Amino acid sequence: MKPMAIEGATATSNPTGPANAAAIAAGNPAHDVTAEEPAQFRVSDLTENKTVESEELEIIPTEINAHVEKWINYFQGRGRPHMERYLLRSTRYEALMKKVLRDNKLPEDLFYIALIESGFSPQAFSHASAVGYWQFIRGTGKRYKLKIDQLVDERRDPVLSTQAASEYFKDLYGMFNSWYLSMAAYNVGEGRVLKVTKKYKTNDFWELIRNKKALPRETDDYVPKYIAAKLIAKNPDKYGFDGIDYMAPIEFDHVTVNQPVNLRVMAEKMNYNYEDFKALNPKFKGEIAPLDSANTLGLRIPAGSFEVAMKAAQDSFVDKAEYVADSDEIQTYKIKRGDTFASVARKFRTNVAYLRDINDFPRKRKLKLGQNIFVPDRTPLKEKRPELAAAVSGGSKNFYIVQPGDSLASIAEKYSVTVLELKKINRLSRKSKVRSGSKLVIPGEVKQEQTKNDTSKKTLYADKKANKKVAKSSRKQRKIATAKEVASSKE
Repeated sequence: MKPMAIEGATATSNPTGPANAAAIAAGNPAHDVTAEEPAQFRVSDLTENKTVESEELEIIPTEINAHVEKWINYFQGRGRPHMERYLLRSTRYEALMKKVLRDNKLPEDLFYIALIESGFSPQAFSHASAVGYWQFIRGTGKRYKLKIDQLVDERRDPVLSTQAASEYFKDLYGMFNSWYLSMAAYNVGEGRVLKVTKKYKTNDFWELIRNKKALPRETDDYVPKYIAAKLIAKNPDKYGFDGIDYMAPIEFDHVTVNQPVNLRVMAEKMNYNYEDFKALNPKFKGEIAPLDSANTLGLRIPAGSFEVAMKAAQDSFVDKAEYVADSDEIQTYKIKRGDTFASVARKFRTNVAYLRDINDFPRKRKLKLGQNIFVPDRTPLKEKRPELAAAVSGGSKNFYIVQPGDSLASIAEKYSVTVLELKKINRLSRKSKVRSGSKLVIPGEVKQEQTKNDTSKKTLYADKKANKKVAKSSRKQRKIATAKEVASSKE
């Protein structure tokens, strides 16, 4: 099979301002094209298959001023941990996303918009319910042909979302003929930017932000933040970001089948880590990958694993495509009287935007009494479950649910294993850290004394619960007695 790079579609016509403005206002993008999934993706192919030379691309200006220097200082100081994470993830997607941008005849440097939008996290979501690498809200995502439903969210796909962002930026540049104004519109919306450019009679972004009432503060900061991030990412050593442990570029093969697949089962049959498999296919919300509108299912698979993956896929078919949550991440919750999105979000230590996203709820949807919704699989506040601290037998494997304050070292010590053994069996990288609530495989057999400890914890918990009930009952009885005394004294 001949290696193929991404065959990104290009615009059928050059966007013009007024026509494109009307198309966007009507909810119909001027470019009805989609990215084609590659049969293979290898970074080495890119130098052989470039379709657009860099000199053909419109250059984004890099103006350094006090606004930009403020953000450089931020990333070098308080924001340094964030920037380091963004940089180490950037190399995983750089070749893939820049290829899509090039094929759309756009500047490769638009890649750094994704850096400031999401830090290259497919799971990123905002208070405005924007999701994915390029932080599309639902309406804009669907306008640019991204599928968003109970099973699939293509805003989380690095190829499809980059193609959608490319189409959006072509439309915006057609409206404003300025990359800085296009970026501002990407942040706040094209309508707001059109309004202020007419009101203040200028197409100069820097002139607009001198008037503090023209654009929101976040938008005033957006372009300077982008320029600062781009400067650092393209020359990290110059800005003190040496020693970054960059991720390897994503590479994959591709298989197509004609039935829905259970991704967890398929990963196990390939002897491949499930989380790594989901990272190749982040658009699928749960364990089940459904068919598309053409009644086919395309899956990215580890590079060089075509035959093994095809057999695994055939052994993982399911009859019906329905939502099956990733077992370590999601649980169901039944709505009670008085529940709101905000109260449920607080209870499960998340936010409203995430709840709406995993349940595929529009912003105006309200909760109904008795309704079952998906929530993060975290112990609700005020409802402790100490039994989760024990290792749980799962067939031939033993699992441990990570508790707050745990580290790999403390878990290794608890089960008389080494940190290296834990990392190896769980396929963790050298710098991996464990999160509270995640599940680890424990090498060997769990000692019996751990089960005893767990039983004692349950007993202690039951005793505490009983004592609380007795105390509550006693307080209630005292209140009743006091009320009777007051009533008697008045008589």
